[in-house]
Amino acid sequence: KQWYQRRVAITAGGYVVNAELEARSNLFVAGDAACFYDPVLGRRRVEHHDHAVVSGKLAGQNMTGASQPYHHQSMFWSDLGPNVGYEAIGLVDSSLPTVGIWAHKDLTSNLAEIKTDPGNEKYEQGIVFYMKESKVVGVLTWNIFGKIPIARTVIASDEEQHDFAKLAKQFDIHAEHN
Repeated sequence: KQWYQRRVAITAGGYVVNAELEARSNLFVAGDAACFYDPVLGRRRVEHHDHAVVSGKLAGQNMTGASQPYHHQSMFWSDLGPNVGYEAIGLVDSSLPTVGIWAHKDLTSNLAEIKTDPGNEKYEQGIVFYMKESKVVGVLTWNIFGKIPIARTVIASDEEQHDFAKLAKQFDIHAEHN
């Protein structure tokens, strides 16, 4: 068999690379094609623009002898219309358990309250934590923008989380995020 047939990750796809994005001596792989080891989330392959740019730059630097490990937690985002958008980072996977925190604005009193079960009420912004064994492994913010650095810190901490209302406050869930 050819070397590349033996080096393709069976579960994640892509070419298996080491921490420096090297598939074998002097052969570097980046972007969608790279199946890299994430120290917090395990071996994975990511198809995000952010990952392609950062891993491509690092692979190029490592080709010239930088020998730097890849440890970037990439993010992705989308605007779904003029008033709806999200940003996400980490393992955002529908098979994982989630905890959602939603900010409800009471139009009569202009006060906000946190709820973990939105039911049938209308909530305009919130945050969803994706969990593995009581640890946050992914974060999706709904109509809350610019908080990815906080989400990176939460995921990188690799700590068990139990007080999600307190955790959500770090994301300034009640502020206007337009």
